[in-house]
Amino acid sequence: MRQDAQYNHQKILTTATHLLSTQDIATMKMTDIAHAAGIGVGTLYRNYPNKSALCLALVYDRLRVFITTTQAQIKQTTPTPATLKAVLTDYLAFRDANQALLNTISEVPQAGQDFYQSPLFQQLTDLFQKLLTPLHPDWSAQTIVFRSDMLVAMLKSEMYAFERQQRGLSNPDLLHELLSLLEVSPAD
Repeated sequence: MRQDAQYNHQKILTTATHLLSTQDIATMKMTDIAHAAGIGVGTLYRNYPNKSALCLALVYDRLRVFITTTQAQIKQTTPTPATLKAVLTDYLAFRDANQALLNTISEVPQAGQDFYQSPLFQQLTDLFQKLLTPLHPDWSAQTIVFRSDMLVAMLKSEMYAFERQQRGLSNPDLLHELLSLLEVSPAD
């Protein structure tokens, strides 16, 4: 990507993040973002063809930070049940903090974008694999990969929102159930 394009890309994300601190994503317009960023609407749409694509980029940036920070934290120790519990607690909080953006993304399908094929999905499942492997030395590599994949899939927007809104589960409830599914004692 050209340097000026990268600059515009980042400027748009930074501006959108700033605007989100004072505005709701549902009422924010792409023209508001372009105006606040000091760029033309055409430049904005060349970088992000719609609000859903912009929200996806914002969530991916935030997810990258979450993964990088968490990897750095767990790299220092051998994972324990308490470590897994802390990471899941943080991930559920991440889901909550970004729910409005995630809802916007799910409203408009993104052509050619499949989270399950993305590097971020792989990094996130790798993170959970690193946490689960020492906790379950008796599990096969296939089982670790499968459960990590399913954990991330269970917490995608639609299912997470369903469990929270339709089933009435709180994040502590979800944490308890997830730990039980992963055969980790919620008491640890």
